[in-house]
Amino acid sequence: MSPRADARANRDALLRGASALFASEGADVPLDKVARAAGVSIATLYRHFPNREALVAAAYAQEIEALGEVPDDGSGSVALARWLLRFVEFARTKRALGDLLHAPGADHPPARGVITDALDRILARGVADGTLRDDRDADDVIALLAGLWTLPDDDSWPERADRLAGFVLDGLTVPSRPVSS
Repeated sequence: MSPRADARANRDALLRGASALFASEGADVPLDKVARAAGVSIATLYRHFPNREALVAAAYAQEIEALGEVPDDGSGSVALARWLLRFVEFARTKRALGDLLHAPGADHPPARGVITDALDRILARGVADGTLRDDRDADDVIALLAGLWTLPDDDSWPERADRLAGFVLDGLTVPSRPVSS
């Protein structure tokens, strides 16, 4: 592996490890634990990310990038269901990173634009294939999903978040009509 490829692999491993640990333990997880989870030294972590805020911003940017990807296969309603699962996982991670993400000077991508674009594409596909309602837009969906951040931060969060995402999906999906004989 070339030094460049090795450095890229180390950075990717650090971001994967950081995202997982931030989600499970919070953004104040010791950075040496992040380095160990990635299988690299603390010096390698600092070569890629000069401080905790830089690591958090990079992990957040990676999560936002994933939210911009629209599942290719299936109907619009199937794509929306898959995307909502990804969004709930993002909300779980972002919840843990919230304080650092909104700190003054935090450098993070324009999440709302990425999310709106993905939802617009999913909703358009669902309207075109008849699986999603045509009287809702991305801003409506985002407003509904904002409720995830109002849930109490306790053991019930994952189940309640999944249930709320299900309500959103149910509200957007066109009911199946029985086939006439």
